[in-house]
Amino acid sequence: MPTSPITQVNEYAAAVRSGALPSCLMVRKAVDRWYEDMARPDLNFDRSAFLRVVKFSGMLKHFKGEFAGQPIIWEPWQLFCLANIFGLKYRATKRRKYTYADVYVPRKNGKTTFAAVIALYMLLLDGESAAEVYAAAVDKAQAKICFDASAELVKGVPELEGYVRVFRKGSIVVEDTASAYKPLSKDTKNKDGLNIHCGICDERHAWKTNEIYEVLKTGVGARSQPLIFSISTAGTDMTYPYYEDLQVYREMMQGVRECPDNHFFMLYEPDEGDDWTQESTWQKVNPNYGVSLSKEYMAAECKEAIDRGGTIRAAFLTKNLNKWVDAPKAWLKDEVVAANNAPFDESQLEGQECFVGLDLAATKDITATALFFPKFKVFKYFFVVPQAKLEDDLGRQDIVDYRRWSEQGWLAVCPGQVLSQDWFLEFLLSVLAPYKVKKIALDPWNAWELKAKLGLRYNEDDVVTYEQSMKYMYPPTKKLDEWMTEGELNLLGNPIIRWMFGNVVLYYDPGNLNYRPSKGQSKKKIDGVVASIDALGTWLTEESKPSGQIYTDMKFHTVPKI
Repeated sequence: MPTSPITQVNEYAAAVRSGALPSCLMVRKAVDRWYEDMARPDLNFDRSAFLRVVKFSGMLKHFKGEFAGQPIIWEPWQLFCLANIFGLKYRATKRRKYTYADVYVPRKNGKTTFAAVIALYMLLLDGESAAEVYAAAVDKAQAKICFDASAELVKGVPELEGYVRVFRKGSIVVEDTASAYKPLSKDTKNKDGLNIHCGICDERHAWKTNEIYEVLKTGVGARSQPLIFSISTAGTDMTYPYYEDLQVYREMMQGVRECPDNHFFMLYEPDEGDDWTQESTWQKVNPNYGVSLSKEYMAAECKEAIDRGGTIRAAFLTKNLNKWVDAPKAWLKDEVVAANNAPFDESQLEGQECFVGLDLAATKDITATALFFPKFKVFKYFFVVPQAKLEDDLGRQDIVDYRRWSEQGWLAVCPGQVLSQDWFLEFLLSVLAPYKVKKIALDPWNAWELKAKLGLRYNEDDVVTYEQSMKYMYPPTKKLDEWMTEGELNLLGNPIIRWMFGNVVLYYDPGNLNYRPSKGQSKKKIDGVVASIDALGTWLTEESKPSGQIYTDMKFHTVPKI
């Protein structure tokens, strides 16, 4: 006799807690939370609500792959998710505990079918009149994947015949309850004003912004028991918001941050120190290991990743083991950059010698100032944008949230549509005032005429242009590479420069393999990195040349007073 779904949930939780089932830290934390919730006097487990979802799933049949034509039977980990999302309710209101749910799992673990069934249940059997359900993704094609899976699942189900209508143009409609289910993406028109009962967020790792997620969140206010369900694998671009969201979720689950009571997390990923070539790691990270994901498949994929490396290895780590991996063209891995951010008392920098690099961007863009303090090997950064940049649809052109950085104090904002030279010079004077500035280096391509205030504050020999050719950029770039790799620098936890390091694509001299950052090949902003190299290069020149000969020999050009 088959084991009941509730028994499977209890056995799964017990196996994770006892260690009988190898599990990652985040899954163990999810199970701990389950036991805590089951003991809470204000919560109740609604067995009938949970079993209704399971029974509905059994009405549907797989439509592709080796299980095509067979009824959908959930694995214990999926039942555990459903028990949390649909079974846990507040005693006082009889409403579900969770409004948001994130299931983070590698590919080939049945995530699309899982999400498609949840969407259909929320459309058909959740007791909500005029339910609006959306399959949301980064573009129309991706949004259609989950939606089309739902459309296939309802076909040929006798109980739904004549009750559900599937339209070619992209909607599933239940006329009796005036409910509808549609795909949703950034290309969808009229996204505002939605009254959302359920939103399925597919492959959040690929979302360049959280625009659609915010649309879904703001659209659930009028519903009594809405659900925003995100399901995703890892990605390769750590500047996308889901990478940072996951960092926050981990901290919530570990008690570092307050964990919202209405958000469920089930994150399958390797733990620190896990060997990605070992079967034990494959099993820990893939809950369907041995079911939809065979040992033979994983072994073959792993061998190819080891043998070929590069993009093949990156794809295996990302898609099969849920490990974020930098795109192959990235210069320094994000973990390398992150390691150069030790705690530091910034008051120690006051009165200290520093070398300044300025990357003066176009007046509508971000301008970077890098201060290098040789005594401490510390870089301190000041970034500036005009007010209009914050209003540019949350910086969507650059796929970052400039407004958030401004609110956090990492980004200064100049009033107006463009960056005023007068305003910037006043700002620069104020931020440099606490330090002993030795040299200020600028990119000669876009070196503004320095205003009188800067000329009066510093000697004209202190303000120089730094040539951007390979001859002058390679030595400081190489030094920066070495120090960053060894973890010898301190970037003071600045998230903007961390983002910019991840954007850098290097240009290599084909003759001797010297290298420097390439603004042309780096599609996203790298201004802070260039400013760092200019500052570091100026210091290296100062250190290596006798006093009085530096700028003659290195072909620096002073910028005259105005």
